[in-house]
Amino acid sequence: MVPDALSRKHQLKMVYVGETKLQKEVRLGSHCDKFAKERKEDIQKGIKSHFHLQNGLLWYKKNWLYVPKGRLKDVFLKECHDGPLASHGGAKQTITFLKKSHYWLNLKDDAEEYVKTCLTC
Repeated sequence: MVPDALSRKHQLKMVYVGETKLQKEVRLGSHCDKFAKERKEDIQKGIKSHFHLQNGLLWYKKNWLYVPKGRLKDVFLKECHDGPLASHGGAKQTITFLKKSHYWLNLKDDAEEYVKTCLTC
């Protein structure tokens, strides 16, 4: 018997090979994001931080992609709540999926609000 994608969804992780269209949007969006600009300046000044730059993208701790303010948050919220692996699993599951590979200020609040306003749920 071969396990399907849903039974292995806890094993799935984002894999970055080259720059995707979405990564480019995140990178470009971070140029307009005050918080991202401040973290990048801190990194350039050598100030210790939990943030680091890799391929022009801002990362929090080891592997959480910083998502700048704007429409991209909604893209990730939609994928982690409405997507085929998420299946409208509620706020807790949405937050869990997001926290596996994404970071932004007020992520939890944004996810809870998104789920509250989901017409399907």
